[in-house]
Amino acid sequence: GAQSIAITFAVNKSKAVTEMLMYTPDHPGLFAKIAGALSISNVSIVDAKILTLSTGMALDTFTIHGFDGAAITTDTKMNRIKSRVIAALEGRLRLDREFQDAQDRTAVRFRALESPPRVIIDNTASKVFSVIEINGHDRPAFLSEVTKVISDLGLQIGSAHVSTYGERVVDVFYVKDVFGMKVE
Repeated sequence: GAQSIAITFAVNKSKAVTEMLMYTPDHPGLFAKIAGALSISNVSIVDAKILTLSTGMALDTFTIHGFDGAAITTDTKMNRIKSRVIAALEGRLRLDREFQDAQDRTAVRFRALESPPRVIIDNTASKVFSVIEINGHDRPAFLSEVTKVISDLGLQIGSAHVSTYGERVVDVFYVKDVFGMKVE
């Protein structure tokens, strides 16, 4: 439960971001659930580093800011984010329903800008992981949808590097299949 999930925040004022450091039991779909909870908290993920430890725990760092581009600085907002992330991890937050509501509100504005994402899969860049790079137009819940698809395919994300350049997003995921092997 919540007692095994530790979440701390550190504000980096010079970069206008907040780092959310998480220590939690690792499980399939972990990244997708966190990304979903952040998305419905009106937070953009600027960068994410995921580390799965041999103990079965995950140590994840999410660099985030509000949709307004400012760091999350108030305890109230941090506590709201923390409680939503914990609720999502414990299965108490219905992300699919929350997303539909959020998408209905923003769909029209973003659809005009859509170009289909480009996906590159590379099995030579890493000895132990398949590398999936996704280039696309950034929009709310983009990262959450991508990570949900990856986890629905039965793939485990070993690490992720999320970069947003204005309207474009480049997400790189290091993945393995359920047997701990590259995806052939």
